[in-house]
Amino acid sequence: MAPAAPASSDILVMRPVLKIAGGQIGLTWWSGTGDERPHRTLAVGGGPDHDWPELFEEVAAVLAAGGRRFIMDLDRVPWMDSRGLGRLVALWKLVGEGGGSLAVVCGSDRIRNILRISQLDDVLRPWSTMAEASRQFPDAARGSSSGRP
Repeated sequence: MAPAAPASSDILVMRPVLKIAGGQIGLTWWSGTGDERPHRTLAVGGGPDHDWPELFEEVAAVLAAGGRRFIMDLDRVPWMDSRGLGRLVALWKLVGEGGGSLAVVCGSDRIRNILRISQLDDVLRPWSTMAEASRQFPDAARGSSSGRP
């Protein structure tokens, strides 16, 4: 079932809480001003190095319903290897090909260093906070853009 069309200023936030043996990805709608509405929670059968087919299906459905703004909040991800990085790049590509934008929130030095070493920080451009990430969208709730693509 496709999700209801998001409001034009809504941002779909994806928050993985992952462990080696599984976890969940919480999806919420965020207005960009701090108000969040639960959307759904996806159970995942592996860590950040496993495929997340339900997440990709959900993002594709949100894109089809008109959603264009996405944030991947990695603050609760303790580690990531090359396969996890591949999943992030695939998600970034899916969103971009669907006409959307993906911002990555990463307050963890450990994950940020992995992005830097793999040179994905130039592509994914991690932000430290949700507020900073939301400002990358040209017509976010505050109506400003940071100038980053």
